[in-house]
Amino acid sequence: MKFSKIILASLFLLLALFLISCNGTQTAETETTEAEETVDYTTSEETTEEITEEETTEAETTNPALELVDFVVSVPEDRQPVILQLTDTQIIDSSQARTPDRLGGLLPQLWGEDKKNERCYDYLREIIENTNPDLIILTGDIIYGEFDDSGKSLLEFVEFMESFNIPWAPVFGNHDNESKMGADWQSEQFENAENCLFIQRELTGNGNYTVGIEQGGKLTRVFFMLDSNGVGNASEESLANGHTKREIGFGKDQIKWYTQTMKDIKRKSSDTKISFAFHIQLNVFGEAFAQYTEGSNNKVFIDYAENKKDGDFGYIHKYYSGFDADKSIWNDLKRYGVDSVFVGHEHANSASIVYEGIRLQFGMKSTAYDNLNHVSPNGTIEDTVYSETGKPWVGGSVFNLDSEGNIVDPHIYYCKNVDDNIDWDSIYGKN
Repeated sequence: MKFSKIILASLFLLLALFLISCNGTQTAETETTEAEETVDYTTSEETTEEITEEETTEAETTNPALELVDFVVSVPEDRQPVILQLTDTQIIDSSQARTPDRLGGLLPQLWGEDKKNERCYDYLREIIENTNPDLIILTGDIIYGEFDDSGKSLLEFVEFMESFNIPWAPVFGNHDNESKMGADWQSEQFENAENCLFIQRELTGNGNYTVGIEQGGKLTRVFFMLDSNGVGNASEESLANGHTKREIGFGKDQIKWYTQTMKDIKRKSSDTKISFAFHIQLNVFGEAFAQYTEGSNNKVFIDYAENKKDGDFGYIHKYYSGFDADKSIWNDLKRYGVDSVFVGHEHANSASIVYEGIRLQFGMKSTAYDNLNHVSPNGTIEDTVYSETGKPWVGGSVFNLDSEGNIVDPHIYYCKNVDDNIDWDSIYGKN
């Protein structure tokens, strides 16, 4: 009887083990099936690229501050990032003039559709290929909107910039949004371009966003790309979005946005350097450049000025007032540690100086449209719409960043169309 119970118990034990084994096998099979349903075994290049991008994103977010910027440009640690500022390309297509008498004299021929390479793209190609930048910032008036109601010039410009496969970050000037295509359509062209860094936020103006420079997982510098507005002749199509602004200056919502973003970045990465880039200058630019222009009829080649300070360079022709008369924005920039402000707007000015600890820079006019400086045959610099004898003095403003994000070696790349044998020192060295 005892033996029977033992056998019976043994049978029950074997049965239990068998059921457990079956259940385990079924569970394993079920788990395998579920796993197979979620795994994509595709080995296409597209899938590989997606995985690589995800891995890159994870690597970039090692510094929490990187998550606070809209775009990140990563540069290898073994070299200095190169930043190029282009400005006031201001492409004019005279064939799109709204009224036949808008342009006089030779201008319809000089600025015809067939002149775009000669007056614009040949210069830009030379500048970009010779400076080899990691990031290009464009500080406004990319096209003259009044002469691009079809949008063709902007589309051509976007296609041209995309051909270099280099990140480029534009802001609007006071003429772009004159086009009847409207600011939203223009913004959409930027947003859809693969290498263009741009966001059309619901803030005053069009396109307020940030671009960070990353090296070795560290956010070394952030560029705040802003719309300084002031589109006095804005088209109705641009005004329709409700935040295109005819008055010059930042809106309160813009100021609130960039102030909070700066605070957040500095909390997570106190060593990150900050730059601002927009089109129309602050009033403080006039105060800053007065150290060179007082008593000089406002025409000074700073490179040859007797009172030149280290790090200052470029040409100052004249000054027009901008905005921020009470210096509230300027004082905030100093308070939050902004160390550089890059603008355009003043075609004849290409000067860059450090004032109260902040570099103030007028970008070098980059194309031969509208007013610009020409170099006469005797080597003097003249501000004219066009010159029958002089050569356009155009180029791009360039600087590097060291491993800490500091600006180093700021200078101007001058296009080679001007005679290199001009004795600048004998002409301007006595200023």
